[in-house]
Amino acid sequence: MALLRILALILSCLLAAGCAAKTAGKTAPEPPKETVFDLAAATLYSTKAYIYEASAPGPVIMIVGGVHGDEPAGSLAAEKFCKPPLVKGTLIVIPRANNLALLANRRTLPEITDLNRAYPGSPDGNPARRLAHDIGLLMEKYRITMLIDLHEARVFHHDDETSLGQTIIYGFDDKSALLALAIVEHINGRLSERRKKFTFLASPVKGSTAFYASTHLNIPAFTIETSKLQPLADRIDQHAEIVRYLLTTEGLLGK
Repeated sequence: MALLRILALILSCLLAAGCAAKTAGKTAPEPPKETVFDLAAATLYSTKAYIYEASAPGPVIMIVGGVHGDEPAGSLAAEKFCKPPLVKGTLIVIPRANNLALLANRRTLPEITDLNRAYPGSPDGNPARRLAHDIGLLMEKYRITMLIDLHEARVFHHDDETSLGQTIIYGFDDKSALLALAIVEHINGRLSERRKKFTFLASPVKGSTAFYASTHLNIPAFTIETSKLQPLADRIDQHAEIVRYLLTTEGLLGK
């Protein structure tokens, strides 16, 4: 028995040494390059865009949160992807698109108007149109390949079809439609209550961030809507899980 214990100890040490050697031989991936960009710069409505570029090229995905100030879950979920462990590609995060409305906990402010109806925007327009214009310029500058816009709705779409809670609204291209199917299958596997399960709908609303990305840039684009009838933590988790799934599917994050 003593001999067996000695042999087991020797084997354990050899395995540990082998694992250490393998680990030592691996180089940690370089952290992505970070650039911070001001949208609607030098105005009261200015907000930050965070750009993360991995050393390896790949898809360019933009996440937008906080378009409506009374929808905090999307903003808080988007913040989770600041300083991401990118494997490749570029990630652009705009967590507080309508910053003043978020601070006021209101959908928007009268002087701003609705950012989600303001595209393509204008450099000389009202605050919403200027923000939309600057976000559009950022999309074009970095040649984004996917847009994810995070929103909330009042109730469950399952209970009231006039509300968008728990829906994936996808753009006008075939890849958006196929990915919407995959997203719904993935997230619904984590949800047991029927009314909380997601469904997919076609065609983002005209003038919205996703509509602009889909029609102007011809790329996959999504408006993700959770229901406000859920606890805030659940809404944040659902948004984050959907974003994480898309980033992993596109190869920006490791599996």
